[in-house]
Amino acid sequence: MLSEIPLISTVRAMSKSVSEFIDEGLRRSKTIDCFDFVPSNYGVVYAALRAMPRGRFCEWGSGMGIVTGLAEILGFDARGIEIHAQLAAASRKLLADFGLSATIETGDYFEIRQNADVYFTYCWPGQTPRVEQHFLSVTPDHARLLICHGAEDIRCKVKPCMQRRCDGRGR
Repeated sequence: MLSEIPLISTVRAMSKSVSEFIDEGLRRSKTIDCFDFVPSNYGVVYAALRAMPRGRFCEWGSGMGIVTGLAEILGFDARGIEIHAQLAAASRKLLADFGLSATIETGDYFEIRQNADVYFTYCWPGQTPRVEQHFLSVTPDHARLLICHGAEDIRCKVKPCMQRRCDGRGR
């Protein structure tokens, strides 16, 4: 079972270029007929990412790649995994159009392993237990999982042995 640790984040205004990136990603997502895409609250995500120590980042189910792009903008070595080929292609184009080099791999994050320090997902509600079990079984011991429990509710989870070392004060 995962332990939840508090996210210590501060709300600061995003730069104009970050806001433009988010707005363009949302605009483009409306042109893709893939499935019912549910976007995150990118202001909340941005604040959560700012609270994380920099390192390798992987977004499970990266959709339009907006969160993956935000991670790169914040200094992470960022990548995403997206199962829907059309979304993966659109996110690669969005990232490239904004001069970002984060990679998006097409496939199922339950099958593709990416070593990272921080993972992010906004999974379907019924998939949360499966995602958490997957995190426990395939990620490095020091990794953190930022998991959405709704667009406004992002929680940081760690493996139980890491709880005392992952509170934002150490690693």
